[in-house]
Amino acid sequence: MIGKSRSHVANTLRLLKLPEDVRGMVAGGTLTAGHARTLITADDPAALARQIVDRGLSVREAEALSQQREVAPKRKSEPESAPRNADTLALERKLADALGLTVALNHSERGGRVEIRYKTLEQLDTICERLTGRPN
Repeated sequence: MIGKSRSHVANTLRLLKLPEDVRGMVAGGTLTAGHARTLITADDPAALARQIVDRGLSVREAEALSQQREVAPKRKSEPESAPRNADTLALERKLADALGLTVALNHSERGGRVEIRYKTLEQLDTICERLTGRPN
């Protein structure tokens, strides 16, 4: 309706969760929207934004900086997966090469799980497009 993709609209709306001073940096052109998206889940987005600007970091460097402070504890309730054999590792590599993302296969006695790791909503959109065969 407005000529923008769903992911573009969603990403732009997510920026509204940032503190006013960070949104001002984006509006003023000091910080790009790509940099700002890396700050949405950060504990102190304003401090990280200042570091990004002061150090002239790329978006990838900003993502890395943001993730350094956010280490999620491993859930203890997850069942242990079976040891991965050479066939499983080869299949992981094959899927990772096809998607261009990190893939983990976890198999247990009760079934399995395919885990595809992504960092941006654009990467998630690409996964959805490849699985459904149509753009979002």
